[in-house]
Amino acid sequence: MAPTAPRRIVVLGSPGSGKSTFSHALAAGTGLPLIHLDDLYWRPGWRRPTAPEWERTVERLAAEPYWIIDGNFADTVRQRVERADTVILLDRHPWLCAGALVRRSLRLRRDGLLGRPSRDYLPAGLAADDPPVRSLTALVRKAAGFRGRELRRMRPVLSACSATVLRCSSRRAAARILRQLSTQARPMPDGTDRALLCTCARRHRPGGPAPRPSSHLARPVQERST
Repeated sequence: MAPTAPRRIVVLGSPGSGKSTFSHALAAGTGLPLIHLDDLYWRPGWRRPTAPEWERTVERLAAEPYWIIDGNFADTVRQRVERADTVILLDRHPWLCAGALVRRSLRLRRDGLLGRPSRDYLPAGLAADDPPVRSLTALVRKAAGFRGRELRRMRPVLSACSATVLRCSSRRAAARILRQLSTQARPMPDGTDRALLCTCARRHRPGGPAPRPSSHLARPVQERST
């Protein structure tokens, strides 16, 4: 009997762990609608919603019948995890994540200086003249302390939930899980609120093709016996 295809997938992980890239590849492979929490959280000028407003937004997202939700926001992780059937935790080494954040910041700065659209993810709610990174220092600190702070808060929720929790500590593990989920039967995402969905393809390439997943996620990974 074929495994039941997941319908609600939560993607968690440190800043710089590759959540957004992985989520794009997962959406392409499964056919599930993708929602970036950062698209709905950050407003022009990097302003935040109020806590009650954000909780209502997350509740509304979690009630949708099909989704991939990309993002941490530990204060509201329970609402998503309790509705999910699969949770994917990208738990890469903190300093690998910090290095990825620095490289991403340099790419964004270079693209801005050259006046060209970036292929890196940016929250949809920012204004055109907003800086692409709110604070690189804060992001690096958050990546360095992710396991000791945010992940520590999430662990009791993950331990108590009925969803399947898949931990990826390497790109190879992430590629293996991506391939596994992408080969399962795809659900038909009827009734999803399209206003909430990822618009990265239109933002990065107006009128053009969707951004391709990174090669380490898109190509098959050969299994090794252990």
